[in-house]
Amino acid sequence: MAERDINIPFGPDKTGSMPAIEDGAAQIDPETDGIPAIEAGREAENLADRRGGDADASQLDEVQSSFLALKDSIGQGRELKARERDREELRERIKKDREELADRENIIANYQSVVGEQDAIIAQSTQQREMRKAELARVSAEASEAQDALERMRDYHDQQLNPLETELGRARATAEQAKNDERSRKAELNAAEKEAERAEGGDSKVASAKVQVFEDAYNEAVARSNAAKELLDQTQKAYDDACAQVEQAEAPLERSIDDMNSQIEELKESINRLGDSISAATKRRQYCDSVYQYPDETAKLRQSVESDEALARQMDAENKELRGRLAESKKKAKTAKIAIGAVIAIVVIMIIAFIVVSVRGF
Repeated sequence: MAERDINIPFGPDKTGSMPAIEDGAAQIDPETDGIPAIEAGREAENLADRRGGDADASQLDEVQSSFLALKDSIGQGRELKARERDREELRERIKKDREELADRENIIANYQSVVGEQDAIIAQSTQQREMRKAELARVSAEASEAQDALERMRDYHDQQLNPLETELGRARATAEQAKNDERSRKAELNAAEKEAERAEGGDSKVASAKVQVFEDAYNEAVARSNAAKELLDQTQKAYDDACAQVEQAEAPLERSIDDMNSQIEELKESINRLGDSISAATKRRQYCDSVYQYPDETAKLRQSVESDEALARQMDAENKELRGRLAESKKKAKTAKIAIGAVIAIVVIMIIAFIVVSVRGF
């Protein structure tokens, strides 16, 4: 097992070595909404001058000390966040290593039993997989035979239905032709009736006789159309009945094929699962052999866990100390925050006043 490289920052507070802020440097203070800490300090001093200019040296020292504490709290807060992230990473690593160490120690202490379990899984899963493969071959063969039988049955039924389909097609064509003839005779009758309405005298008798001829022709066309429609209905019914019989005859074989196909899919999934089980047990078996044959690796892991746990305790103590110093710095920085708030209020008032003056100027 490779040695672990622990590179987690800990030790005394790093903020003491931070470079001092030079005049004019704009260091953004995340806890004061982006107002530069030094500029805010200057504004606080200017406020003291504008309010009377008689602030004594102790008050100025208090304000300066408050801003230094604010700067320290910012640095300490950043350092604490980084330390806590490192501590969380170490916690996860210790948890993972503890689980691995417990597993390794169990393997060494109960090697024969653990290995026997894996060997039993491999043997049982292999036997079951071979049985599933044999059953899959059998069901696949039966499904193939059933599919061939269904295809032959469909061919036979198609031969039975073909004459009915041909007869149905002729009946449809006859019914359509008869219907078209009926429409034509109707149009001729309508034309003759209009002509009779316009005829006078002797022509009226001729027109009336012509109407009678077209009326007789129309009635005959209607009779032929009705007969063709009735024949079509009978032919359609015979064809539908034959199709229903065909479907009823084919349905059991179709259901049987569907059932066998579902069984085939289930067998394939079962074979795949058993294969995964065999693969996992084989890898576990090989791992157990490695752990048992090389106990020094387990000893190294145990030492690594103990070292990490000692480091975790040290980090916890240092982080606790840093949290205390951070709390103290925040307490001392209250004056700076009040001063910065006052500066912000003055800036806002000045902006509002400038806007009002500008608006009035227009």
